[in-house]
Amino acid sequence: MNASRNRRMIFMALALLLPVVSASCGGGLGTTAGGGTGGTGIGPVTGFGSVIVNGVKYDDTGIDNTNFFDVHGRTKTELMAGMMVVVYGSINGTNGTADNIAVLRHVDGPMDDNGVDLATNRLKVMGQDVVVDASTAFDNVITSLADLRTLQGTNGNHPELEVQGCADNNGVIHATFIHKWADDRLAGRDVQVRGTVSGLNTAARTFFIGRKTVDYNALVVLPAGVGNGSFVEAKGTLRTLDNALVPTSVKLEDATGGQPSGGRAEVEGYVNRVLTPNASFELIGPNGVQAVTWNTGTTAFTGGSGADIGAGVKVEVEGTRKSDRSLAATKIEFRRENNVRIESVATSVTAVSLTVFGKTVKVNALTQYKDSRDNLKTFGQANIAVNNSLKISAFLDNSTVPASIVATRVERIDAIAPDRHILQGPLDSALSPSLSILGITVITLPPPGTHFLRIDESEFATQADFFAAVAAGDIVKARGNQATPLVIMNANEVQIEPTITN
Repeated sequence: MNASRNRRMIFMALALLLPVVSASCGGGLGTTAGGGTGGTGIGPVTGFGSVIVNGVKYDDTGIDNTNFFDVHGRTKTELMAGMMVVVYGSINGTNGTADNIAVLRHVDGPMDDNGVDLATNRLKVMGQDVVVDASTAFDNVITSLADLRTLQGTNGNHPELEVQGCADNNGVIHATFIHKWADDRLAGRDVQVRGTVSGLNTAARTFFIGRKTVDYNALVVLPAGVGNGSFVEAKGTLRTLDNALVPTSVKLEDATGGQPSGGRAEVEGYVNRVLTPNASFELIGPNGVQAVTWNTGTTAFTGGSGADIGAGVKVEVEGTRKSDRSLAATKIEFRRENNVRIESVATSVTAVSLTVFGKTVKVNALTQYKDSRDNLKTFGQANIAVNNSLKISAFLDNSTVPASIVATRVERIDAIAPDRHILQGPLDSALSPSLSILGITVITLPPPGTHFLRIDESEFATQADFFAAVAAGDIVKARGNQATPLVIMNANEVQIEPTITN
């Protein structure tokens, strides 16, 4: 057994010792009442100056190569915003101290044949469906699904990809970070997939994770408790004959982390199914499935109500671990889809908001920050100035009237050319020759003044064809110049974008 595998085993064993768990796919505050205590944060990195996860700023001065764990050999200095990590340590309010940090991969291996579907913003890797949205961070040359489609060509290449994120109740991985390791499949390379077991055949010694066959004949035995519906991690190699995953290990994931009764927990994930209407449901998070109970009189709801809980809904749950390992929710917050994208210049900056295109964009403790202009590692809201060019990914919070634009990711970028500003969001209206997106008027011209694109990037022949194809509520991306007043754009390109749902 090699050193990295030894470290991994030691790290996972720590989960059994920690009384407080905070797990999320997109954020959540890993705190407990009464001050500092042992805790766990699972979520995407949102910033640095230490490591910020789930709104908690962890002091990582004690982290070195003995307590930082990554299968690919990265160190803490190579962490990037959007990467999914597990942090064990202590938490006191919004501050903490990290004792161990590990990078958490959801799927790692070659892209499938016909691996990109721009119409749905989906990617197929190792037989798993992966969806990206405006907040997904791409790394190592690739910047979009279109780049991966170009790289694959006509099934000529199968790029080796690492996808970090969180799976929903249908097994679809919502990617927070995608890294390309190689342009094409590498024979014998170690691969990994995490997800729900289906089609278990104990005679043939096979099962499925997504569409990927896992042939475990080489293992002596599966871990106790593995069965259909179990959430597992399988690591091994791909067999050339049939592309099946031949695991060197299969690990049953424990969504509770062995947390004892009475421990506080914060978990973000997807409703797998309702167990008892208006009382309990299954939540699938980064480490599997757990039961959540709630009470109309004592559970607080944000962004929705108990009536909104249903399969596939994305929520953050805060609560207390019960003796039966379920989580008694004190608060349930609903999460929104990221269909808003803005690339423009900041005209106003406060501690809690940005103004771009004349619109106020709110930021909060869960907003992720990245600096691609000056490559500042410790970059945040305080570093942004008026006239900075920004790329913002956001969602609409419809619990307010009017709906608020809330940033999930803010990236400072190089100066934008006057005709390259971008505005994306749901259409308020579409009446040729103008569109309204987020209350901003977008003026178009007949081709070639404006290019009109479908979801697959093919071009409409006429302006009229485009307007006949869109309606209020559709997601449209417009590119052009920011005119005067600031709530007008003259578009040189408009494109229909897929609607991403949670």
